[in-house]
Amino acid sequence: MTTQHNFLSDEELIKLICQNNDELAFSTLYRRHARLLVHTAIRKTGTKTIAEDLVQEVFFKFWLGRHKFDIQKNAQAYLLGMLKNIIVSHYYKEQRQHVSSIEEVESPLDDVTREYLDYNLLNELYEQSLLKLPEKCRQVFVLSRKGYSLKEISATLEISEKTVEAHISKALKILRVEMKDYIALMLISASFI
Repeated sequence: MTTQHNFLSDEELIKLICQNNDELAFSTLYRRHARLLVHTAIRKTGTKTIAEDLVQEVFFKFWLGRHKFDIQKNAQAYLLGMLKNIIVSHYYKEQRQHVSSIEEVESPLDDVTREYLDYNLLNELYEQSLLKLPEKCRQVFVLSRKGYSLKEISATLEISEKTVEAHISKALKILRVEMKDYIALMLISASFI
């Protein structure tokens, strides 16, 4: 029976998990995506055991909330998004547990470290958000951010300049929505510094 599940798409597995509580489908989904999630978490946390714990939390929360999920994007992007949120929560829990002296808070090294962590989280969120854009929209947006003019993008992708403008506008709207929670979180944490 497990071999049947190996041939199903992620969407079919998720349907079985969410509608039928199919544990074999869940374990198949886990085997497909756990390694990538662990590698991503290791890059963010620097510790394999913490990374593995965070990935377990992702799948635990996925299973517990399986009846409420309405996944409109691919499973990998969805799981990576869940992982990102759990990593952010992990860092904030760690920061709350760490009581610093005034000298530590004012240390330039701490500011640099905080900025580095914030930059890495923001960059990861940006990369994940880019993956959620439609293919052509993403191509246009990435070229625009590399400094190509509307005319150059239009010629390269063989689309009109108006279409290029529409893709850039659509990408910015999607990215604003995808990143609004992180930006709000950063503004709140910055007000406490």
